[in-house]
Amino acid sequence: MQRIHIVGCSPRSGTTLLMELMKNCFDIDLYAEHEGRMLKLPSKRCNVYLTKKPKDILKIEPILKVMKNLTVIFMVRDPRDVVVSKHRKCPDQYWTGLGMWKAYTPMGKKLEKHPRFLSIKYEDLVSKPNEIQCFIQEKIPYLKRTKLFEEFNENLAVSVGAEKALGGIRAVSTSSIGNWKNHLPRIKEQIRKHGSISDDLIYYGYEKDNNWLNVLNNVEDVDYVSRRLESPIIKNFQKRRMLYKIRAYFVWISHWDLVLSIKSYF
Repeated sequence: MQRIHIVGCSPRSGTTLLMELMKNCFDIDLYAEHEGRMLKLPSKRCNVYLTKKPKDILKIEPILKVMKNLTVIFMVRDPRDVVVSKHRKCPDQYWTGLGMWKAYTPMGKKLEKHPRFLSIKYEDLVSKPNEIQCFIQEKIPYLKRTKLFEEFNENLAVSVGAEKALGGIRAVSTSSIGNWKNHLPRIKEQIRKHGSISDDLIYYGYEKDNNWLNVLNNVEDVDYVSRRLESPIIKNFQKRRMLYKIRAYFVWISHWDLVLSIKSYF
């Protein structure tokens, strides 16, 4: 069994879109309906098992070392668009803040040279989906394409959770890129609360320098409430690091054909 797990730089980073693209456009015979953490065990024998959970980027390093059949895909998105993104579950509130971006991305940078760790920018996925599909297939050669990413539309089957997260099923679109420019008070507030993001913007190619900050001059600084609170996740991570290493072996063993055969028998 091969395992593919999608993680992200934050919630609202495009993990749901990539999950739906992959399960509809590649020959993948077992997958989580929507959210499926890395420690979620396969329910049966299969060839390829696909799951996704953005925050698992915090625990994936020891699991990558143990599970040689695991490939991780890390979704990166402009943090300014991340923090102004909203979810259909709570359309009147911003979904997440910069705290998660600042907690998740250091691990993404640390692992980016690992041969079974792929980094994909959300902006590339929506602007050139077929190129990104070819990139994924090149890096994960056992995947067999069934249709092109650009053929993803309302006629394809997705889970209820995915439809809510995506805000409806439609063709892959670039319409959300740069949406942060319509929410400048939110950007100013998040930088005040969590610190500068200019270095990250330059690192990932979203900006060439700090001059973009000029658009925040004379912008009102307003307090907002994010739906997802990042502090519990961040505080608990270091305490649980050793536990993740131990559980990595349990997950690995649970993917063995013999174990799955016994499990299906009972």
